[in-house]
Amino acid sequence: MAMKTGEPSWKWRRLVTIAVVVWSFWMLVGLIDAIDSELNQIIATGLLILIGGSVGGYMGFATAQDVAAIWRTGRALPYRDEGEREP
Repeated sequence: MAMKTGEPSWKWRRLVTIAVVVWSFWMLVGLIDAIDSELNQIIATGLLILIGGSVGGYMGFATAQDVAAIWRTGRALPYRDEGEREP
């Protein structure tokens, strides 16, 4: 069982991000043996941008949430109780 730290759960955001990345890679694999056309190049570029945006957004929102919590609490470990020690 996971310890309660007060940190918000990222389970659903992580699930959606992983699903989008896996789907995008699946589509890119389908383009490997496809005819080399401008449309396929645009589709591949769009999928790579989708992957980058998903992963970048996931990490960016996590960082923004942590920075906001640090500013709000004024502590380096904002999700830990005051008297709690490191394991």
